[in-house]
Amino acid sequence: MNLSPQHTHHSAGSTEKRIKKSPRWDNDEGVAATVGTIMALLVLVTFMGLFTNQFVPVWMSDNESTHMSQAIQQFVTLKSQIDTAIMNYPNSRVAPAPIFVPVTLSAPGIPVFAASTAGILTLFPQAPKIKPMFNISYTFHSITGGTQYTYNLSDYSDSKVGGYLELYCPNRYYVEEHLIYEGGAVILNQTDGEFVIAGLQMSVKNLNTTESPSRVMRITQVAVEGSNKTMGGTGSKGLTAELTYANTVAYENKNQGGGTLSITIVSVHGTAWAQYFERTLSGQAGMTPGNGFTVSSVKYPKVGANPAYYIVTVTVEHVTILDHTHATVTMAIGELGV
Repeated sequence: MNLSPQHTHHSAGSTEKRIKKSPRWDNDEGVAATVGTIMALLVLVTFMGLFTNQFVPVWMSDNESTHMSQAIQQFVTLKSQIDTAIMNYPNSRVAPAPIFVPVTLSAPGIPVFAASTAGILTLFPQAPKIKPMFNISYTFHSITGGTQYTYNLSDYSDSKVGGYLELYCPNRYYVEEHLIYEGGAVILNQTDGEFVIAGLQMSVKNLNTTESPSRVMRITQVAVEGSNKTMGGTGSKGLTAELTYANTVAYENKNQGGGTLSITIVSVHGTAWAQYFERTLSGQAGMTPGNGFTVSSVKYPKVGANPAYYIVTVTVEHVTILDHTHATVTMAIGELGV
């Protein structure tokens, strides 16, 4: 019986040789190439892990920090242009120049490794009994020795102001921050606190008299109007602002020693406002906390979806003249269109 040469061991009389293994199975070069490839992949994976865990957070933190500096500059530029328009507008026959400021919503990402950090821009116009609210009342005598009056500016259309513009930056690597323009000031809110980085137009000076303290106070209130709108995402959005009204009126107390001026602010950023007034009024016209002015703040807790808020009351004594300016700014946000 003839068997296949591959099975010669089945035949005792077969003289065929056994089939040998292919020589390539004894070649170590293929094994070395495989091991080398695996080692290269391990090195690459290790390097990628080191890069994503160490360098990407630092890089993105720097990107987000740079973006916040840019956003602060944009908000301060907006405030500066509005303040300039207000100063040039009262009693002027020249129409105010339109204001345009691009607002960058997001921090740039890292291609392949990290996406851009998106932001949210919100415009909330003023409305009755809606926070924030900014009000002034002034106690004075219309004639020397006459009857005392309390002129509550909230009883008039040029008194109580509100509305705000906010940029929310939910940074993933840097500090989460909110930038807010309200009441004519720019507020920076972050996890470790909040403060006013650009204050409103306000000053207190002494009159040139030798009598009891007599002060002149100048203050500007800015109301924000427009359509309630929120835009989020990456890139930049266009912000337009138009000064629609500005007027300055002087109120004078005829009695020696002047009268009392009270500023009331209802806002979720009451801590920043209270610190701002304490810091700003200290040293002006010889005043110190408790001597010439007082600042008090009361916090009201969160109720349902409504966040906690503060009522901040600032009292300035011996105000003989109040130069009060009320301005209304109409804002709109949209695409850059370029």
